[in-house]
Amino acid sequence: MVTPLKTIKWFSKIICFLCISNVCVAQKSNDFKIPDSLADKSYTYLFGQFRKNYTDTITSLLYLKTSLAKATKEDDKLKKAITLNTLSAYEEDKVEKIALIKQAVLESEGLENIELIPVYTNVGGIYHDYYEYASALTYYLKALELSEKFNIEEYRYIILTDIAKVKEGIGKHDEALTLYRKCLNYGNTKYPNDTIRRITNVINIAESLRNNKKYDSASYYYNTIVNIAYQKLPSYGRILSINEGINQYYQKKYLDAEKLLTKGASKLEMNPESQTYYIVSQIYQGKLQQLQYNNKEKAKAYYLKVDSIQTATGLIIPEISTAYDFLISYYKDKGDFKKQLDITNKFLKLKTVISSRHIQTTDRLYAEFDTPQLLKNKQALINKLENKTNTTTIYLGLLILGFLFLFIMQYTRYKKHKKRYNTIISNLNKKEKETPVIEDKITPTPVQKLNIDEAVITSVLKKLKTFETKKEFLQTDINISILAKKCNTNTKYLSKIINIHKGKSFINYINDHRIDYILKELKENSTLQLYTIKSISEEAGFNTAESFATAFKKKTGIKPSYYIRNLKNEPII
Repeated sequence: MVTPLKTIKWFSKIICFLCISNVCVAQKSNDFKIPDSLADKSYTYLFGQFRKNYTDTITSLLYLKTSLAKATKEDDKLKKAITLNTLSAYEEDKVEKIALIKQAVLESEGLENIELIPVYTNVGGIYHDYYEYASALTYYLKALELSEKFNIEEYRYIILTDIAKVKEGIGKHDEALTLYRKCLNYGNTKYPNDTIRRITNVINIAESLRNNKKYDSASYYYNTIVNIAYQKLPSYGRILSINEGINQYYQKKYLDAEKLLTKGASKLEMNPESQTYYIVSQIYQGKLQQLQYNNKEKAKAYYLKVDSIQTATGLIIPEISTAYDFLISYYKDKGDFKKQLDITNKFLKLKTVISSRHIQTTDRLYAEFDTPQLLKNKQALINKLENKTNTTTIYLGLLILGFLFLFIMQYTRYKKHKKRYNTIISNLNKKEKETPVIEDKITPTPVQKLNIDEAVITSVLKKLKTFETKKEFLQTDINISILAKKCNTNTKYLSKIINIHKGKSFINYINDHRIDYILKELKENSTLQLYTIKSISEEAGFNTAESFATAFKKKTGIKPSYYIRNLKNEPII
């Protein structure tokens, strides 16, 4: 969900025009001729006049185009970047808007200037508005680097808020919450009387707390600011009401949730930011009709309104999946296959965009939605609509056979993975019950097989035992050279001893111990199960999530995500 707009000091200096309507900048800079009256004017004068006349679109564009033409003629890359960045707000078309900001970034290459901070921040903001989080983060980090270089604390916390929104957008709610807390503390300390800053910070942190399922804390922050927000910024008060309504929904206080959602959405201004909150309010109103009143017709009305707004605005919000999921089921039950197909197509498009932009929803159901299955259902609907002949029965039979074949494949795969999972758990349980055996003596392989002195082999095996006991294999930088030094031998001898006595290569020896360790830790530590795969891989000593997943699958035959998901579903004893 999009979070509230930032209040920033440079807003009026560089991009104060963001509040006015978008206007297409059709005329290219190389077609523009500087008026004689402005030919000798400075950039300070041109931007001063632009800020003074920003409500007059034609006049403000004249000053901006003059600035761009002047900067182009003088090859002033900094001024070109700033002006192109400013002009981007007037461009309505996405392709043209991005072309302008890309040109602004191109002009800024190699420059380090404080005036580029709002340029990069705006570029990141535009990409964020289009849900292109990877690109947004790139430019937020550029802006952050400059703010730290020039030691501008105010900018730093503005950008930290932006980065938190990116983290929120890709599902890293706990990391986003940490950043929001820093920004809130900074604002309360540095600007205790800045009411607008406080309202926006509290909205951010209350919403993030809700996403982290800390509902009581979210309500606490809501109650500290809601009355002030309605007095100072009623639109933000309504956003707070919608957020708290959703919070109450998850606490199963459905009547309170309905009142707050209705209050928040009733007079919400329909600007781009508020539209997102309005859509989400209607989604949860639909959910309430289902859960509280079991009224499918009213739920449908809310969800159709959501579909209508999404179609008109193109907003891609993960929560919309709820509406489309309901409507597909609704029209299927009614036998209205044409409408079911239409909603299915929209749902597929939505999920494709969400997947490509790495937006993760907090709803596990939609995170695990089987897109290939949805495609098969789509084809089945097309067949039903197009097939008006006596061959319907044949096609239906083939369709049933196809689903049956798919079911058998999926079930076989499920049983295989479940068996592997049960074997892992069984082995872990056995190890917990086993009494440790103290080995007084290590009996090495005959010396002639290794061509290494028996005393050396015995010494190395003992040191490997200590290495395993101390779990030193969890060190991310461990390699055969480091381990050889620990064992007072050389890499050649160590490799041979591990190959013969452990029955595997050095890499597999280390990785297998790491996987055995993390299997046990995940089973016993429910908190660790909530970590990201990347964080879990680091706990196991791997440098990357990819190498961890590969080693895990190689040893266990299942993916880490499957193992963790089954652990979460295990009954608590």
